[in-house]
Amino acid sequence: MKSLMGSKGVLALLLVIITAGSFIVFPVQHVASAASLVPGDWPTYLVGPGRSGFNKDETIINPTTVSNLKVHWTRTVSTAISVEPVEMQSSGMVYWGSWDGVEHASHIADGTDVWTASLGTLTASCSKKPHGVTDTAAVSSVLIGGVKTLVVFVGGGNNTFYALNALTGKVLWHTLLGSQLGDFIWSSAVVYKNSVYVGEGSFGDCPLIRGKVVQLNASTGTIQHTFYTAPKGCIGATVWSSPTIDVQSNVLYVSTGNEGTCSTSEPLADALLALSTTDLSLEGAWQVPSSQQITDGDFGTAPTLFQATIAGVQHQMLGLINKNGMYYAFDRTNITAGPVWQTQLAVPPSGGGIGNNISSSEWDGTTLYAAAGVTTINGTSCSGSVRALNPASGAFLWQDCLSHDAIAPVIGCPGLVTVDAGQTLLILDASTGSQLFSFTDTHTKSMFAGPASISHGTLYQGNMDGILYAFGI
Repeated sequence: MKSLMGSKGVLALLLVIITAGSFIVFPVQHVASAASLVPGDWPTYLVGPGRSGFNKDETIINPTTVSNLKVHWTRTVSTAISVEPVEMQSSGMVYWGSWDGVEHASHIADGTDVWTASLGTLTASCSKKPHGVTDTAAVSSVLIGGVKTLVVFVGGGNNTFYALNALTGKVLWHTLLGSQLGDFIWSSAVVYKNSVYVGEGSFGDCPLIRGKVVQLNASTGTIQHTFYTAPKGCIGATVWSSPTIDVQSNVLYVSTGNEGTCSTSEPLADALLALSTTDLSLEGAWQVPSSQQITDGDFGTAPTLFQATIAGVQHQMLGLINKNGMYYAFDRTNITAGPVWQTQLAVPPSGGGIGNNISSSEWDGTTLYAAAGVTTINGTSCSGSVRALNPASGAFLWQDCLSHDAIAPVIGCPGLVTVDAGQTLLILDASTGSQLFSFTDTHTKSMFAGPASISHGTLYQGNMDGILYAFGI
């Protein structure tokens, strides 16, 4: 399970067990019309439903200009920021949440708030700190009351999922995903074909819950389907990672956390699942072999969709790292068959670590980029690493040591790879791994725990010290 306080990853919170079909919805009428998505926007976690983390339309920030990046503006709040800021050029706003339970819509020009929405917090038994918005918003145009509306979909700290008018912050609907103490929405939602898909996790397993994936109607908030990842009467297999969707096959892929207390086996714990986007029925599953499982051996990453030509045949693939430090790559048409290839990127976290090996990878159309924790490169012991991988084999094309365990996902744009290492933001040459830009936040409690985003010439990055940065040329 996830926690920014210990062995559970980079964040963590709650618990809830919901019976199928139980929900509370509060629809609201009278909404504003939608702005439209334009090329270069970064509207959702890791850019899109395939979770590539790569903005192919970015041209302003490039290998030639990146060394000229400077801080254009900052925003400071009293609590941590671990989400990925998402920008919509047509609305003129960047959307981001903070651990005080507030979702912000800020002017892209100077960071001042256009609106804010208080979405609740929760303080778990194992933490004295309240946790609020820890998931990245998904911004999409949907019909609300028959009117096409630009909507911010985001989970609140009160285990309630919200649809907010992206232009005004007005609550359009909100749906309680569970009623028992412990459920928490770490998972960043994905919007597809008028449905919203989101996972449910717990806060550092205190207490552990029965994991699930929920499908909601994007227009009304009605829960359409729920898929439980642990058997009835059991706990575990929480979903604190974010779902990925293959829009060609209408399949949702999601990874799960460690098993819990159960009288039977939990074959969907510490596993990769393939679910139908229509009704969340199970289409395939693969569990980490017992010989490779570790204590608290979650998957905390969103699967990355990519393509690879192997022995002259093109395969539709996906890849992700487990906390055990192994990166697994599958033919996504048959994940049950097991990995096509796998490669060790890091050692398992010692004594639980602090979120080791939970960084989602990036795919730029030709190469995978993956970051991880403690490893050895060319005889040198490294606290963290980032590597370029051959998509057909996992062979390392280049590899760099990092000064800190890499927690946040890797993201990029043409020619560039962005990775976070503790207090430092790094931008690398995608071809060689050479460093082109770095920025270090030396404030107390500084750590870049969430991913950056790059959109229309601005790089946004939040920090656990409560500072949101906007970098530009």
